[in-house]
Amino acid sequence: MKTSIIEDILQPIKDSKIPVKHMFYEGSTDPYVTYQFYNEYGEAFAENREIATTYSVQIDIFTRGETEDLDNQIMSFMTAAGWYRTYAMELYEPDTKLKHKIIRFQYAEEHL
Repeated sequence: MKTSIIEDILQPIKDSKIPVKHMFYEGSTDPYVTYQFYNEYGEAFAENREIATTYSVQIDIFTRGETEDLDNQIMSFMTAAGWYRTYAMELYEPDTKLKHKIIRFQYAEEHL
């Protein structure tokens, strides 16, 4: 799955001047969002070929403020695009003093 899919889904976040980057962000804007695909696997097979693939993506929110509003927006955009949440967790990054919200989603795509 191309990273442009997630970029398109999260375009409203980017439009509000919050950086959304694949894997790494090197700026200083607060908050910012990163994402990465961490798993991709065959979901269904027929006649020795994969007919459906499941993609797993992790979206990370980093901020000194609260994560709730941005978390709710991301949940809304991702679920509207057909992804479903599989995991969420809050962390604190002591080296950067940032709150870190992890949200994982999955999406199954059929190959016709």
